[in-house]
Amino acid sequence: MVRRYLGGSADWTGGAMRRGRQVVLGMSVVAGLVCSALAWAHPGRTNSSGCHNNRRTGDYHCHGGGGGGGGGGWSAPSETPTHVQVIAIPRARVWIDGKFVGMSPTPVVRVDSTTVQVRLEHAALDSHETTATLERGVTTALTVRW
Repeated sequence: MVRRYLGGSADWTGGAMRRGRQVVLGMSVVAGLVCSALAWAHPGRTNSSGCHNNRRTGDYHCHGGGGGGGGGGWSAPSETPTHVQVIAIPRARVWIDGKFVGMSPTPVVRVDSTTVQVRLEHAALDSHETTATLERGVTTALTVRW
């Protein structure tokens, strides 16, 4: 018996169209899975207590992800952190407690204690060191003229 194509909806390609549709569907599913994996939430660079700074608002808060237990969600930090920003005149490279933080004016940096040691380095003026006492829980703009 001879099979003839009469212009109807008969598939005379031998299933190639069906396989092409299956490939396109499979690729769409894979692309959807990859895209959804990229959109999942991330931990947000929290510290060991599950806390972090919100850069837009300057707020410091916790999500309960640290080792203290709790059921997730937001919780207030046990202590307000101390922050410092160093503004050196003239402009210089800045180290706070032995850690390089950048050129002055530095970004606002969280510090663990209320006493910080600041070292400034300038190509023409050599280096300068100073110690400052900060108020706990407050962001301090420390201006150093040397």
